[in-house]
Amino acid sequence: MKTKAGNKPEWRRTPFLQVLILLVGFLSACGTPREVYRGYSGTDLPDASLATVELGDATRAKIDDLHILGEKYSAVKLLPGTRRIEYSVTFGVSFLVDPRMSVSRTVGGTVALEAGRTYRLRADRTYGPGYKVYFWIEDDTGNVVFGIKKP
Repeated sequence: MKTKAGNKPEWRRTPFLQVLILLVGFLSACGTPREVYRGYSGTDLPDASLATVELGDATRAKIDDLHILGEKYSAVKLLPGTRRIEYSVTFGVSFLVDPRMSVSRTVGGTVALEAGRTYRLRADRTYGPGYKVYFWIEDDTGNVVFGIKKP
């Protein structure tokens, strides 16, 4: 490590390395595991008696009257039944599309959730002019139970 008389080492003067060190520190802090939200009351039930909704691509979701943030929760355990599910996804976009360089979209629909099954909230988009956004919910077998999967 080269130093000039009485100066800091060269790597400490290089903005790129300083930013890289900060980025590594930030990303390591982001690795905190998210919790599973218990979306029913009463005694604990086995997973075979519950439906699991994984947030997947969603940044936030509303299932019936439950509001779930994707920053904190990775999934929700629910009693089976027909549920109203709304979820939002934030996509990174070009500055030309939106100066904030991100766009959020929300979709909602009714889904019949079965006990012992896992469902994942999914979203994707195409790229280039006139891009399209696709939202779908798939079950643990890969079947689409709501929406349209990106071709």
